[in-house]
Amino acid sequence: MYQSLLLPTDGSEAAERGVREGLRLAKALGARVAFLYALEPLGPRLLLGPETLPYYQELLEDARQAGLSALDRATRLAEELGVPFEAHLLEGRAAEVILREAENHDLVVMASHGRTGLDALLLGSVTQEVVRRSPKPILVVPYRPSDSQAASR
Repeated sequence: MYQSLLLPTDGSEAAERGVREGLRLAKALGARVAFLYALEPLGPRLLLGPETLPYYQELLEDARQAGLSALDRATRLAEELGVPFEAHLLEGRAAEVILREAENHDLVVMASHGRTGLDALLLGSVTQEVVRRSPKPILVVPYRPSDSQAASR
């Protein structure tokens, strides 16, 4: 059925819940997983003048390190469970990167905060956009902040 799962992460608690659930499913199915961190472009709005250029490079490196750290946490979980994996840090807008990479997998497993109303409108949702636009099946793992307290018990 599903032999290859794409597990995007941004390093948040919600994304890590999606990674954990995706790994459990992959283990049960005997599937392999690909972890994905999308390094979002910082954009020209951060470059107010030539004096900000050194800070831009620092911000970009900090974002890259955050991505590598998120992927490291995910790969350690996969190793603990014995699930075969690969990990990718790719540059681009998160939803676009996920949709492009989803073409190479049977199923995408993502978490969602489940925001509604004005929060969803103002904050947008990568998961929502991927669900709307993907021709591949998407398993959405709901996340509530109380989930992290229950998982630590």
